[in-house]
Amino acid sequence: MVDLYAGWAALGADAQATAAQLTRFRALTARDEDCDALYQQALAEHEAAGESQFEHARTLLAYGMWLRRRRRLLEARLQLRAALVGFERCGALLWEKRARSELRATGDSAASDDVSVLGRLTAQQQRVAGLVSSGATNREVATRLSLSPRTVDHHLRNIFSQLGVRSRVELALLMNGEQTERSGGSGKA
Repeated sequence: MVDLYAGWAALGADAQATAAQLTRFRALTARDEDCDALYQQALAEHEAAGESQFEHARTLLAYGMWLRRRRRLLEARLQLRAALVGFERCGALLWEKRARSELRATGDSAASDDVSVLGRLTAQQQRVAGLVSSGATNREVATRLSLSPRTVDHHLRNIFSQLGVRSRVELALLMNGEQTERSGGSGKA
């Protein structure tokens, strides 16, 4: 797959396809022991080329997520904070949200500009809550997030407990109310 992308990029089919993006792709698909060096190489290539802030921030985010999953939390926070700044500068709101979510998952409370009720949830719990509140079953959530149904059930019980809700309907009402408040509405009927 990486070789196909590299060949495609070499043909000049996409002017946005850069060496740094190719190296990031290699890092995403590499063996675990090769990833660290590949991410660092991709970051160096971004800096040398003076590429767009957005692509650089995407590489920082991917590297930070990789570090977090290996429990290298201090290193992860550095990468994720830099990614957040990059996304903020670009105005990439959904990517900002993702970076904040990953930062919270490292235990970084400073990343939480989100003081809402939902801000108490981990990134994975927020994903589960969002899917459940949109009507997905535990099995559908499990398939979508590549989890087991038992893990989804575990997250759901923790979500209910943390948010003080007792049903999927209450969760959906809370989620919709929070999103209405964030978009400028009152969130109240």
